[in-house]
Amino acid sequence: MAVYKIKAGTLEGKILYKEIMAQSRGEVEAALEKEGLYPIDIRLKGMAKEFLSKPLSFGAPKVKSEELLIFNQGFATLLRAGLPVVESLETLVQSSGGAALGKALRDVLKHVKEGSSLSVAMGASPAVFSRLYVAAIAAGEKTGDLVPSITGHIEYQKRVDAIRKKITSSAIYPVVLAVASIGVVIFLITYVVPSFAGLYMDTGAELPMPTRLLIGFSDLLKTYFLLIIVVIVVCVLWFKAFARSKRGAFMIDSVKLRMPYLGAIMSGYAMAKFTRTLGMVLASGVPLLEGLKMSKGVLANLVLEEKLERIITNTEHGGVVSDSMEREAFMEPLSMRMFAVGERSASLNVILGEIADYHDQDLNHKVGILTNFIEPALMVVMGTIVAVIVVLMYLPIFQMGANI
Repeated sequence: MAVYKIKAGTLEGKILYKEIMAQSRGEVEAALEKEGLYPIDIRLKGMAKEFLSKPLSFGAPKVKSEELLIFNQGFATLLRAGLPVVESLETLVQSSGGAALGKALRDVLKHVKEGSSLSVAMGASPAVFSRLYVAAIAAGEKTGDLVPSITGHIEYQKRVDAIRKKITSSAIYPVVLAVASIGVVIFLITYVVPSFAGLYMDTGAELPMPTRLLIGFSDLLKTYFLLIIVVIVVCVLWFKAFARSKRGAFMIDSVKLRMPYLGAIMSGYAMAKFTRTLGMVLASGVPLLEGLKMSKGVLANLVLEEKLERIITNTEHGGVVSDSMEREAFMEPLSMRMFAVGERSASLNVILGEIADYHDQDLNHKVGILTNFIEPALMVVMGTIVAVIVVLMYLPIFQMGANI
């Protein structure tokens, strides 16, 4: 007989952990059924068995945005149906798909049962539950109704994910096209060009200067291929180290914002996330100054974060937020005017949602134009490079034909 480690649920939604000695898995399931329990996880006891039954993982597991979205939708549904927080969490622990989210929920459930508030319990797992989400939960606890806070965060998460997916999907085809084109050029230079070079050397014909330069470039690549790879790897590692430093990250973020057209897209994306986040936080009852501090991280740009930090400092000394933003040129003029109107009319959370929608629409328009431009531009550039290589390789044949 073998010993099985059991994780089972009761009809009341509680989770039990126990060990059962049985001949087979079927016998374990039958025993659980007699006790009125339903199995969640059944595995053989033993270090080797447990190790083999677990999937290999490298690094700390991460919680996907889709997992959090499903969790929040389920949490809001259970609370709306009248289930207490503890029972809702117990139910969601059973259905959590990811290991990281499941562990975080078990920790939250443990802390809540020990007497902690839900927001404090979730705040103990910052890698899973962001500061913004915890603030939304805390605001819901103050009002006595968590559902509006959770549904508001669900809507926020859907909007942010939609923008990110739009940008990611728009970049896939140009990247694939660029990689394929570069592969074709490398193949021509490292394989086709040397073949033609050997053919011309056998004939003893004098080659034109452009063809000789191309053959020389091909020989250089083949001779120093490993050295070139090493130099590229070293440069990439140096750039990554430089980008992780504060000075390097600030310089790179500054360059991003100054890039023609791309800078406007990156700035618009940051503003869309910032205004939507700030609007959600304010709607949860958080004061404006605290909301600015909480929303700073979503900018993901040190230049913009430094500007916002100066705005916060000036506000703490009695300044008006909209005036400080205007001095810092934090937003574009139209968004800035809308922000000022919302601040004066005490409807800033509503206006911020409209600003975010405006940036979303503008971002979709600009990304669409960029995508429509990049695809043909890449094809023209890479097609021209391939055509030049082919023409240079056939140039001696053209010259020989003209001399006949």
